[in-house]
Amino acid sequence: MISGSGLRGRPWPELMPDGRAALVLPAAPDRPVFAGDGWADRTTGLGLAAGPRPGWSAVLDDYRLTLHRPGATVWFDGEVGADRHWRRRLRDHRTLLLVTGPFTGVFDFRPAAEAGRLFLLTVSARLAGDL
Repeated sequence: MISGSGLRGRPWPELMPDGRAALVLPAAPDRPVFAGDGWADRTTGLGLAAGPRPGWSAVLDDYRLTLHRPGATVWFDGEVGADRHWRRRLRDHRTLLLVTGPFTGVFDFRPAAEAGRLFLLTVSARLAGDL
C-alpha cells in the first residue's frame, strides 16, 4: 500500500526486533509533541522498554487508527497500511510504540534518527475489529 509506505507524509507501520508494533509518524502541525505528555528523546532516555504512558490510548478498527493523548484529545485519526501480522502483534502486546520527529517521510527519517532527533512514546493499544 502506498499510503502505508511513508510517502507523502503518511505514517507507516514497523515491527521492533522483539515483535512489538511501532508506528512511525512524520511531523505534522496538528500533532504536537510535548515532553509533559511523556515523549522521550535522547536527552531524557529513550526507554524503549518503558510501559504505556498514562492518558494515552490507541484503537485500531480495521485500518483506521485513533490515538488519544492525555485529556482525551485526538492526536491522530487516520488510516494505517498495516498488514495482518502487524495487527496481530498489536493485539498480542497491547501496546504501540510511536516514533516521530522532524522528518516528512521515509526518505528523511534516517537523517533525523542519525542526528538523535526522534521522539518515542509507548501507548496502550487494542483492536476494535477483527483481524
